[in-house]
Amino acid sequence: MKKFAAWLLILLTVLSLGSTALAATPFRTFTLGNDQELIETQTAYEPVRTMIRFGDETLKNPQDMRMGPDGYLYIADNGNKRILVVDTQGNFVREIVDKKNIKSPMGVFVDEDLNVYIADDKARAVLMYDKDGKLVCEYTKPTHQLFGETAPYVPQKVVLDKRGNLYIVSKGNTNGIVQISPVDGGEFLGYYGANTSRISFLTHIRRFLFGENSDVAGEIVPISVKNLAIDQKGMVYTVTEAGDESALRRLNVAGKSTITPDWWIELNSAVAVNSSGSIFTANANGTIMEYTSEGSLLFVFGTNDELTEQRVGMFKSVTGLVVTDDYTVYVLDANLNSIQVLRPTEFTDLVHQAFTLFQEGKYAESKAPWLEVLRMNSMFSYASTGLGEALYREGNYAEAMENFRNGGYRQGYSDAWWEERSNWLHSNMSTIIFVAVAVIVVWFVLGKLDRRFGILKPLRVVKEKILSIKLIDQVLYCFQMLKNPYDACYGIKREKRASYLSAVIVLFIFFVLYVLNKYFAGFLFKTMPDGYYELLSDFLTVFGAFLLLTICCYLVCTITDGEARFRDIFISAAYALAPMIVFQPIVLALSNVLTFNEEFFITMINVVALGWTALLIVLMLMYQNDYTLKKTFATIFMTLFCVLVVVALIVVLYMLISQLVDFIVSIYGEVVYRFVKRV
Repeated sequence: MKKFAAWLLILLTVLSLGSTALAATPFRTFTLGNDQELIETQTAYEPVRTMIRFGDETLKNPQDMRMGPDGYLYIADNGNKRILVVDTQGNFVREIVDKKNIKSPMGVFVDEDLNVYIADDKARAVLMYDKDGKLVCEYTKPTHQLFGETAPYVPQKVVLDKRGNLYIVSKGNTNGIVQISPVDGGEFLGYYGANTSRISFLTHIRRFLFGENSDVAGEIVPISVKNLAIDQKGMVYTVTEAGDESALRRLNVAGKSTITPDWWIELNSAVAVNSSGSIFTANANGTIMEYTSEGSLLFVFGTNDELTEQRVGMFKSVTGLVVTDDYTVYVLDANLNSIQVLRPTEFTDLVHQAFTLFQEGKYAESKAPWLEVLRMNSMFSYASTGLGEALYREGNYAEAMENFRNGGYRQGYSDAWWEERSNWLHSNMSTIIFVAVAVIVVWFVLGKLDRRFGILKPLRVVKEKILSIKLIDQVLYCFQMLKNPYDACYGIKREKRASYLSAVIVLFIFFVLYVLNKYFAGFLFKTMPDGYYELLSDFLTVFGAFLLLTICCYLVCTITDGEARFRDIFISAAYALAPMIVFQPIVLALSNVLTFNEEFFITMINVVALGWTALLIVLMLMYQNDYTLKKTFATIFMTLFCVLVVVALIVVLYMLISQLVDFIVSIYGEVVYRFVKRV
């Protein structure tokens, strides 16, 4: 019994520890894999506490939060119409209350002199208070004609650069961030960093059909900035609620973004940056993202408190974000009226340490933490990339290539492969020249001996026997398309130089080469992740598309007085793929030896192959149907339209069948449920 009690106590202890850990971190952490998909990783940040009461004070619908140079948190406490100042432990420090002027504080910022700037949307002004809480200045709506008489001025957020210029986010103003100089109570400097307008495909169609000024076409306006931050170098960071590249931007002096995030999410509500250049953004629903200084996604963590559990680490409506130099994260929640504090884990500290060492140029020193990160998580792609960069700086290009490939960093792989290839060529240049000369000499000697003694005659006899096989001759006849399309089409139509079987074999050869290029091309030019195959989808795509196009083309040719039979179109279309069959092996070989510096050669070959194939298809339709060039192009356009109609019908039919199946399944389930209930 004593042993049983001891084991039971140990089991309960383990279970309690597990439940405590689960309660401490109610969310999962993700990072970006080398295939640009989110993968789960170790917990990056752990919630440590929640601050709800600050002495005797509480928050009511807080809308923004900044950390001042004094290390205190300044909170735009909207519901209480004040700025609440607290320390990082949640102790009350002071408050700025001005019942006359502060009406609805939506944003706050603190400068080096501890002056506090409040963006107040109801007051229609940015209010400036000194460190003693005395109102110094009001920045009201600019009167400059370039601002626009009808342009709204409803300040939501505000930041200040080292020159004293204000950057104000105005609600509903899509012209950009309002930039104001502190001179003479506020001089309008212009709009800054406006988002670009994005027109959807449906909007393009409406504007084409109904005109650009039609109400049906809709007004096209850019999405306004939601929140902003500024770093020590004066770079302004903005977030919007859009789910595109404008979700996060870092603006230069000209208002142009200098980063392109590789992953983003909608409904962004806050942004913060620390002295190391790490960028943090928050989604209103509680998802927090950490980016590197170059805009590469590092971690995604946090979760929404949908069930009102009010657990530490779950959020309702994030409106403010502060990140300290030691990566402590303070999250302001407007619905929960709280500040949650998160701290980086040991794993995250290692990642940050490695990044810091690498950015400082200490590549050798960064190897150890990168290796430790990979030991803890071999799927962490940034560790592989960072280790690859360190190895590249050391001149270890082969291992650098391997790590770049594991990290999915193609540019780094290209640079390392360039150096590795150069070293190999320098080391083996004499051997290459010797082999090339030897091949030329052997070829010349064999030619001389064959002309005098006929030593290659047996090989020619074997070649002739192979070519005399009818099916092989029919398959090889596809190359006649390259030399003389007219003769090839005539041979297919009149002389029966090809058959359905030979056409299918040619199409299958094209399919095999297509698959080889898709899955076995060099890493730099490969479009599919390593180890990922979708052969059935590829087979249906190639053969299904070819069959659909040939059938639609035949139907269109039939109603446009074409002379070609379906057999002629099917075989000729397959044989028109001859340029692709010739050039794809060349592209496959080059993709495994070239770098991004020589990418032009692969692009040029692909363009030539596609253009040549398209030309053969046009000529094939002309010769087989005795069409003019104008009628040929008309037939091609009608064929493409026919394909679109067929695809639309297939999609509609699929949706109807799916709904019918769902209906039948639901009826069956209801009948079974009622029958069982009665029994």
